[in-house]
Amino acid sequence: MTLPEYRGKHRMRRGLVRRSFVGMVVKTAFLTGIVASMSRAGAQSLLLSHQDKSGLQRFFAFIRLPKTLDKTKRESCGLFGSVEINGGQSLAFKKWQAILPECDRQLVSLKECMSDQMRCAGSVEYWARIIRGVGQAKSLRQLSLLNSYINENAGFDPQSVRAGHADVWRAPLQFLGFRGDCEDYAIAKYFSLLALGYSEEDLRLVVVKDSRRNVIHAVTSLLFQGERYVMDSLRPVVTKETDLLHYQPLVSMRRDMHFTHFRTDEMRQQFWAQHRDG
Repeated sequence: MTLPEYRGKHRMRRGLVRRSFVGMVVKTAFLTGIVASMSRAGAQSLLLSHQDKSGLQRFFAFIRLPKTLDKTKRESCGLFGSVEINGGQSLAFKKWQAILPECDRQLVSLKECMSDQMRCAGSVEYWARIIRGVGQAKSLRQLSLLNSYINENAGFDPQSVRAGHADVWRAPLQFLGFRGDCEDYAIAKYFSLLALGYSEEDLRLVVVKDSRRNVIHAVTSLLFQGERYVMDSLRPVVTKETDLLHYQPLVSMRRDMHFTHFRTDEMRQQFWAQHRDG
């Protein structure tokens, strides 16, 4: 092979690699843009038209879950059987970041109260009674007790959120014993789980669309003993994620990370079938 021929073939290979890489970046950016737009919009704009849904489903028709998955691979799926992407623009995550410092300060106060390093009084003592009441043994019973106690010790405020209007997210001590919205329940449960020693890597605060009620909702998700469970203000006991697939995940958060999610009806059905079969 002559030197000009070698250089020509080398340039061709580089061109193919470059075009392949650019195509991959463009597709990824397009997917990210779709999902990010879902979390960036208000509750009303999250409701896609039938035509929009059909177009997205055709675009994502290449996404298929294998017919059988072992336990390890199942755990690698996104929340509620979704495709999840690290990052994206999200108003929910900005609210989460804004309230984190206060939540952390309150968690420190709770731990000092429970270790007798400070005098327990008022709302801190109220929270400490809930944590002590569920016991220290990690179990589904403990999780259900925590979920139930927080649900019972706060009231839902139907006026706190209206579609298209910004609402205020509250730290646990500003919420427990008072009234609030679904994300206030989820935040209180998230930090209560941290107080009980659960790993933050296994936790997510999740904003979902409830397809049955056609509303935006928030829950706390926990990976426990190889299964994902949901702590929900609408249910007294902790519930398996696979029993709540009418929840369409939009954005999920923990500490300084957040994820945007996408899931088609076909993906949901496949995810449910795989868990049902074993």
